[in-house]
Amino acid sequence: MLKKILFLSLLILLIFSVKSYASPYSLNECFDHLSAQAFKTARSWGIRAVDNHPESFYAHLCLGEADTYLGLYKRAIYDFKRAIPLASDKNRLQVVYNWIGGVFHSVGDEKNALMYDFRSLKLARELNDTSAESNDINNIASIYKNEGKYQKALLYNKKSLALHQTKKGKAASYNNIAIGYFDMNNYPEAIKYQTKALNLDESIGNYYGTAVSYLNLGWLNTLDKNYVSAKKEILKGLLMEKKIGNKKWIGVGYEYLGRLYRNKGNNKKAYVYYEKAYNMYKISGDAPLTQHCLTMINKIK
Repeated sequence: MLKKILFLSLLILLIFSVKSYASPYSLNECFDHLSAQAFKTARSWGIRAVDNHPESFYAHLCLGEADTYLGLYKRAIYDFKRAIPLASDKNRLQVVYNWIGGVFHSVGDEKNALMYDFRSLKLARELNDTSAESNDINNIASIYKNEGKYQKALLYNKKSLALHQTKKGKAASYNNIAIGYFDMNNYPEAIKYQTKALNLDESIGNYYGTAVSYLNLGWLNTLDKNYVSAKKEILKGLLMEKKIGNKKWIGVGYEYLGRLYRNKGNNKKAYVYYEKAYNMYKISGDAPLTQHCLTMINKIK
């Protein structure tokens, strides 16, 4: 399950900033609150920006980004697709393709995700944008993971790491390298790279990425049967996700707790947390994870 979820941490790399002197107030507020990781407030301003400036590429982009961070994926796809015909150059088009690909990953639609990822990668290479290229390579690696091509995916993730020039980008790559080792049941290496991701995210104040890393580190420690550390990390990540408000990742936290208690033989508590996870996944629109959770609930019953 870790490999299906972790992709979201990559999306933070392409947040746009808008100069205040060139943009409407509501749009500046939307991007400012995105940068401050105040996603609910950013979405409110994004709605205002779209209402007041329906022909603005950046208004639809900012609202789509806010929707994505809050786990409102169907709405995000709608917002991003409205931005496509408003993109006036390759840079803008590359960014919106990257975001749409990411959202399709998040809802388990790998066919559409791959299509938009390759569109984004093609433009990134034409623009000689190594940071964006690295991000797209990471995203494509996620598809190989889901196809069971773990060695190939890990190779792509390490190529992506070599291209990244920022700590935030490197943290995202460490995150996905951890998944690669998880896929191959190498938990010590997975924990090592997940810890690297966590330390980098914390060092740069990346609250969103830190929350993801805590949850995934807790999951890895559950698999390694280090339950005390696992519970502490999952609860910390879950608390952070509740502050962010991302329904899918709140669901992830609940599911990780469900798995922890199931591993410990406490099916009563496991059932409670799987049910909570199911409700969050259903709200987020992630059909594969919703079905997965329902299967686990039925097994426990």
